[in-house]
Amino acid sequence: MTTTGSWTPLSRRLAGLGPDNTVRSKVDNGLPGYVRGVLTNWARATSPAPGSLHHDDLLFRLHRNELPDDFHDLSVQELLDLVDALLHLRQGPWKRYVGSRRPVDELRRLLIGGGAAWTLTANEDGLERRVIPSVADAVVEAVQGALDAGAETPAAQAGEHLTRAWDAAYGVEPDPDRAYDEAVLAVEAVSCPLICPNNDMPTLGTAIRDLTSQSSQWVLVIGDKTGQPSAPDRLVGMLKLLWEGQSRHAGATNSRRQSRLEAEASVHLAVTLVQWLSNGVLRRR
Repeated sequence: MTTTGSWTPLSRRLAGLGPDNTVRSKVDNGLPGYVRGVLTNWARATSPAPGSLHHDDLLFRLHRNELPDDFHDLSVQELLDLVDALLHLRQGPWKRYVGSRRPVDELRRLLIGGGAAWTLTANEDGLERRVIPSVADAVVEAVQGALDAGAETPAAQAGEHLTRAWDAAYGVEPDPDRAYDEAVLAVEAVSCPLICPNNDMPTLGTAIRDLTSQSSQWVLVIGDKTGQPSAPDRLVGMLKLLWEGQSRHAGATNSRRQSRLEAEASVHLAVTLVQWLSNGVLRRR
Protein backbone atom coordinates (compact mmCIF):
# COMPACT_ATOMS: atom_id res chain seq x y z
CA MET A 1 0.00 0.00 0.00
CA THR A 2 1.36 3.43 -0.91
CA THR A 3 0.95 5.86 1.97
CA THR A 4 3.53 8.59 1.38
CA GLY A 5 1.36 10.81 -0.79
CA SER A 6 3.93 10.75 -3.63
CA TRP A 7 1.64 8.62 -5.78
CA THR A 8 -1.05 10.48 -7.72
CA PRO A 9 -4.30 8.72 -8.72
CA LEU A 10 -4.77 8.23 -12.44
CA SER A 11 -7.84 10.47 -12.48
CA ARG A 12 -5.85 13.36 -11.04
CA ARG A 13 -2.93 12.78 -13.39
CA LEU A 14 -5.27 12.83 -16.37
CA ALA A 15 -6.67 16.12 -15.07
CA GLY A 16 -3.16 17.54 -14.79
CA LEU A 17 -3.25 17.52 -10.99
CA GLY A 18 -0.66 16.41 -8.46
CA PRO A 19 -1.13 14.42 -5.23
CA ASP A 20 -4.08 15.32 -3.02
CA ASN A 21 -2.47 16.76 0.12
CA THR A 22 -5.67 18.07 1.66
CA VAL A 23 -5.85 17.76 5.45
CA ARG A 24 -9.25 16.28 6.37
CA SER A 25 -9.63 18.19 9.62
CA LYS A 26 -13.42 18.40 9.57
CA VAL A 27 -14.12 14.68 9.08
CA ASP A 28 -14.50 12.28 12.02
CA ASN A 29 -12.30 14.31 14.36
CA GLY A 30 -9.65 14.62 11.68
CA LEU A 31 -9.47 10.88 11.09
CA PRO A 32 -11.20 9.81 7.84
CA GLY A 33 -12.54 6.27 7.74
CA TYR A 34 -9.82 4.96 5.43
CA VAL A 35 -7.15 6.33 7.79
CA ARG A 36 -8.96 5.02 10.83
CA GLY A 37 -8.81 1.50 9.44
CA VAL A 38 -5.07 1.44 8.81
CA LEU A 39 -4.42 3.28 12.09
CA THR A 40 -6.39 0.61 13.92
CA ASN A 41 -4.24 -2.07 12.29
CA TRP A 42 -1.10 -0.14 13.28
CA ALA A 43 -2.26 0.06 16.88
CA ARG A 44 -3.02 -3.68 16.95
CA ALA A 45 0.40 -4.57 15.52
CA THR A 46 2.21 -2.20 17.88
CA SER A 47 0.36 -2.97 21.12
CA PRO A 48 1.99 -5.39 23.58
CA ALA A 49 0.48 -8.85 24.00
CA PRO A 50 -2.35 -9.18 26.56
CA GLY A 51 -1.06 -10.43 29.88
CA SER A 52 2.38 -8.85 29.48
CA LEU A 53 3.69 -6.18 31.83
CA HIS A 54 3.75 -3.69 28.97
CA HIS A 55 0.08 -4.42 28.26
CA ASP A 56 -0.79 -3.82 31.91
CA ASP A 57 1.20 -0.59 31.78
CA LEU A 58 -0.75 0.50 28.71
CA LEU A 59 -4.11 -0.20 30.38
CA PHE A 60 -2.96 1.70 33.45
CA ARG A 61 -2.03 4.77 31.37
CA LEU A 62 -5.37 4.64 29.55
CA HIS A 63 -7.34 4.08 32.79
CA ARG A 64 -8.99 1.03 31.27
CA ASN A 65 -9.65 -2.45 32.59
CA GLU A 66 -9.21 -3.98 29.15
CA LEU A 67 -9.08 -3.28 25.45
CA PRO A 68 -11.61 -4.85 23.06
CA ASP A 69 -10.56 -7.97 21.18
CA ASP A 70 -11.29 -6.10 17.97
CA PHE A 71 -9.67 -2.66 17.97
CA HIS A 72 -12.16 -1.62 15.28
CA ASP A 73 -14.70 -1.40 18.13
CA LEU A 74 -12.82 1.58 19.56
CA SER A 75 -14.31 5.02 19.00
CA VAL A 76 -12.23 7.57 17.12
CA GLN A 77 -11.26 9.30 20.36
CA GLU A 78 -10.40 6.00 22.05
CA LEU A 79 -8.22 5.05 19.08
CA LEU A 80 -6.42 8.39 19.16
CA ASP A 81 -5.85 8.01 22.91
CA LEU A 82 -4.45 4.51 22.35
CA VAL A 83 -2.04 5.60 19.62
CA ASP A 84 -1.00 8.62 21.70
CA ALA A 85 -0.31 6.34 24.68
CA LEU A 86 1.68 3.87 22.57
CA LEU A 87 3.89 6.67 21.27
CA HIS A 88 4.39 8.07 24.77
CA LEU A 89 5.33 4.70 26.22
CA ARG A 90 7.69 3.86 23.32
CA GLN A 91 9.62 7.08 23.95
CA GLY A 92 9.43 6.78 27.72
CA PRO A 93 9.16 3.70 29.96
CA TRP A 94 9.49 1.19 27.11
CA LYS A 95 12.29 2.93 25.23
CA ARG A 96 15.11 0.55 26.17
CA TYR A 97 12.95 -2.45 25.31
CA VAL A 98 11.89 -1.21 21.86
CA GLY A 99 14.55 -1.71 19.24
CA SER A 100 13.10 -0.65 15.90
CA ARG A 101 11.76 2.81 15.12
CA ARG A 102 10.12 1.49 11.94
CA PRO A 103 6.57 1.53 13.42
CA VAL A 104 6.95 5.24 14.26
CA ASP A 105 8.12 6.08 10.73
CA GLU A 106 5.26 4.02 9.32
CA LEU A 107 2.75 5.86 11.50
CA ARG A 108 3.97 9.23 10.30
CA ARG A 109 3.59 8.14 6.67
CA LEU A 110 0.10 6.83 7.33
CA LEU A 111 -1.07 10.06 8.93
CA ILE A 112 0.48 12.40 6.38
CA GLY A 113 -0.32 10.31 3.33
CA GLY A 114 -3.91 9.81 4.45
CA GLY A 115 -4.56 13.50 5.01
CA ALA A 116 -5.29 13.02 8.71
CA ALA A 117 -5.47 16.11 10.89
CA TRP A 118 -2.99 14.47 13.28
CA THR A 119 0.74 14.05 13.26
CA LEU A 120 3.53 13.14 15.67
CA THR A 121 4.90 15.65 18.15
CA ALA A 122 8.41 16.95 17.65
CA ASN A 123 9.69 14.41 20.21
CA GLU A 124 7.62 11.59 18.69
CA ASP A 125 6.11 10.95 22.11
CA GLY A 126 2.48 11.59 21.21
CA LEU A 127 0.02 13.00 18.72
CA GLU A 128 -0.89 16.60 18.03
CA ARG A 129 -3.06 18.34 15.46
CA ARG A 130 -1.32 19.24 12.24
CA VAL A 131 -0.48 22.84 11.45
CA ILE A 132 1.42 24.33 8.53
CA PRO A 133 4.89 22.75 8.86
CA SER A 134 6.76 26.06 8.61
CA VAL A 135 4.58 27.51 11.38
CA ALA A 136 5.14 24.49 13.61
CA ASP A 137 8.90 24.67 12.97
CA ALA A 138 8.95 28.37 13.87
CA VAL A 139 7.12 27.66 17.13
CA VAL A 140 9.50 24.82 18.01
CA GLU A 141 12.48 27.06 17.27
CA ALA A 142 11.12 29.89 19.41
CA VAL A 143 10.31 27.61 22.31
CA GLN A 144 13.67 25.85 22.14
CA GLY A 145 15.46 29.19 22.01
CA ALA A 146 13.65 30.27 25.16
CA LEU A 147 14.41 27.00 26.95
CA ASP A 148 18.08 27.23 25.99
CA ALA A 149 18.32 30.57 27.79
CA GLY A 150 18.86 28.81 31.13
CA ALA A 151 16.61 27.27 33.76
CA GLU A 152 16.23 30.35 35.96
CA THR A 153 15.79 32.99 33.27
CA PRO A 154 12.43 34.58 32.41
CA ALA A 155 12.80 33.33 28.83
CA ALA A 156 13.25 29.73 29.98
CA GLN A 157 10.21 29.99 32.23
CA ALA A 158 8.26 31.39 29.29
CA GLY A 159 9.43 28.47 27.14
CA GLU A 160 8.08 25.98 29.66
CA HIS A 161 4.71 27.73 29.68
CA LEU A 162 4.66 27.81 25.87
CA THR A 163 5.34 24.07 25.75
CA ARG A 164 2.39 23.40 28.04
CA ALA A 165 0.22 25.85 26.08
CA TRP A 166 1.03 24.12 22.78
CA ASP A 167 0.28 20.67 24.20
CA ALA A 168 -3.03 21.88 25.64
CA ALA A 169 -4.02 23.54 22.36
CA TYR A 170 -2.98 20.84 19.89
CA GLY A 171 -2.97 17.62 21.91
CA VAL A 172 -5.29 14.65 21.48
CA GLU A 173 -7.45 15.93 24.34
CA PRO A 174 -7.28 19.71 23.91
CA ASP A 175 -7.87 21.98 26.90
CA PRO A 176 -8.47 25.47 25.46
CA ASP A 177 -8.76 27.12 28.88
CA ARG A 178 -5.42 25.76 30.01
CA ALA A 179 -3.79 26.60 26.68
CA TYR A 180 -4.91 30.23 26.97
CA ASP A 181 -3.86 30.42 30.63
CA GLU A 182 -0.39 29.07 29.84
CA ALA A 183 -0.04 31.47 26.90
CA VAL A 184 -0.73 34.41 29.23
CA LEU A 185 1.71 33.05 31.83
CA ALA A 186 4.39 32.72 29.15
CA VAL A 187 4.07 36.39 28.21
CA GLU A 188 3.93 37.43 31.86
CA ALA A 189 7.18 35.55 32.48
CA VAL A 190 9.11 37.81 30.11
CA SER A 191 7.10 41.05 30.16
CA CYS A 192 6.84 41.66 33.90
CA PRO A 193 10.57 41.48 34.76
CA LEU A 194 11.30 43.72 31.78
CA ILE A 195 8.60 46.37 32.16
CA CYS A 196 7.81 46.39 35.89
CA PRO A 197 10.82 44.76 37.62
CA ASN A 198 10.12 46.38 41.01
CA ASN A 199 6.57 45.08 41.32
CA ASP A 200 6.39 42.08 43.66
CA MET A 201 3.05 40.79 42.32
CA PRO A 202 2.88 41.79 38.66
CA THR A 203 0.47 40.53 36.05
CA LEU A 204 0.24 41.05 32.33
CA GLY A 205 -2.33 43.75 33.11
CA THR A 206 0.28 45.50 35.29
CA ALA A 207 2.84 45.35 32.49
CA ILE A 208 0.32 46.77 30.02
CA ARG A 209 -0.58 49.61 32.40
CA ASP A 210 3.05 50.52 33.06
CA LEU A 211 4.09 50.29 29.42
CA THR A 212 1.17 52.54 28.46
CA SER A 213 1.89 55.16 31.13
CA GLN A 214 5.63 55.10 30.37
CA SER A 215 5.35 54.79 26.60
CA SER A 216 7.69 57.75 26.03
CA GLN A 217 10.47 55.77 27.73
CA TRP A 218 10.22 52.78 25.39
CA VAL A 219 10.73 52.10 21.69
CA LEU A 220 10.51 49.15 19.33
CA VAL A 221 13.41 48.21 17.10
CA ILE A 222 10.93 48.09 14.23
CA GLY A 223 11.04 51.51 12.60
CA ASP A 224 8.11 53.80 11.85
CA LYS A 225 7.43 55.33 8.43
CA THR A 226 10.24 57.86 8.98
CA GLY A 227 12.75 55.13 9.73
CA GLN A 228 12.96 56.01 13.42
CA PRO A 229 12.29 53.46 16.20
CA SER A 230 8.54 53.28 16.65
CA ALA A 231 6.54 53.82 19.80
CA PRO A 232 5.35 50.70 21.65
CA ASP A 233 1.67 51.35 20.92
CA ARG A 234 1.22 48.41 18.57
CA LEU A 235 2.93 46.07 21.02
CA VAL A 236 0.59 47.33 23.73
CA GLY A 237 -2.30 46.46 21.41
CA MET A 238 -1.00 42.90 21.00
CA LEU A 239 -0.59 42.54 24.77
CA LYS A 240 -4.10 43.87 25.36
CA LEU A 241 -5.54 41.49 22.79
CA LEU A 242 -4.10 38.53 24.68
CA TRP A 243 -4.93 39.85 28.15
CA GLU A 244 -8.46 41.08 27.50
CA GLY A 245 -9.43 38.00 25.49
CA GLN A 246 -8.89 35.72 28.47
CA SER A 247 -11.95 34.64 30.45
CA ARG A 248 -10.46 34.62 33.91
CA HIS A 249 -13.12 34.99 36.57
CA ALA A 250 -15.79 32.35 37.14
CA GLY A 251 -19.16 33.89 37.95
CA ALA A 252 -18.43 37.16 36.19
CA THR A 253 -20.95 38.33 33.60
CA ASN A 254 -18.44 37.78 30.79
CA SER A 255 -17.14 34.45 32.13
CA ARG A 256 -17.06 31.71 29.50
CA ARG A 257 -14.94 28.85 28.24
CA GLN A 258 -12.22 29.65 25.72
CA SER A 259 -12.82 28.18 22.30
CA ARG A 260 -10.30 25.95 20.53
CA LEU A 261 -9.57 28.63 17.92
CA GLU A 262 -9.07 31.25 20.64
CA ALA A 263 -6.64 28.95 22.40
CA GLU A 264 -4.65 28.24 19.25
CA ALA A 265 -4.54 31.95 18.35
CA SER A 266 -3.41 32.84 21.88
CA VAL A 267 -0.54 30.37 21.69
CA HIS A 268 0.76 31.73 18.39
CA LEU A 269 0.38 35.31 19.62
CA ALA A 270 2.23 34.41 22.81
CA VAL A 271 5.08 32.84 20.83
CA THR A 272 5.58 36.10 18.94
CA LEU A 273 5.37 38.20 22.10
CA VAL A 274 7.82 35.99 23.99
CA GLN A 275 10.26 36.13 21.08
CA TRP A 276 9.99 39.92 20.91
CA LEU A 277 10.25 40.57 24.63
CA SER A 278 13.10 38.16 25.26
CA ASN A 279 15.19 39.29 22.29
CA GLY A 280 15.24 43.06 22.71
CA VAL A 281 12.55 44.12 20.26
CA LEU A 282 11.21 46.35 23.05
CA ARG A 283 13.88 48.50 24.69
CA ARG A 284 14.20 51.62 26.78
CA ARG A 285 15.21 54.83 25.06
